[in-house]
Amino acid sequence: MPAPSGVVYAAAATIAANTGFLAQIDAAVGACSIKIRSSTDVLLATIPLADPAGTVDPATGVLTLSIAGPDSSAAATGTAAYGQLCDADGAVWMALPTQAGTAAVSGKLVLQTLSIVIGGTVVIYSAVLS
Repeated sequence: MPAPSGVVYAAAATIAANTGFLAQIDAAVGACSIKIRSSTDVLLATIPLADPAGTVDPATGVLTLSIAGPDSSAAATGTAAYGQLCDADGAVWMALPTQAGTAAVSGKLVLQTLSIVIGGTVVIYSAVLS
């Protein structure tokens, strides 16, 4: 087995950590959201999540956030730099970098495009945490 390039957790540890994290963000009444922001912290869009906010794979512990739909009217024009995972009360639990594309990338929010236009539709294709 080659040496890992980063930290590698046992599946049981990842399952426990992501299950606990999901329980924490889902504790508030209502649905969570992801706030997409520019590098200067301008709020560009708010993407709703389902309630519960995601699922944890029982074999690997991978947490997949459940995107409930796009933001059909972006709040501002700018380039998406990161997204904030917020609970139903608006408290920020995690920030993740953004990336354009269609395939899932662990630890990143994969958006249709990073170029956001006010009033336009913003789509997250994937939000996965290992």
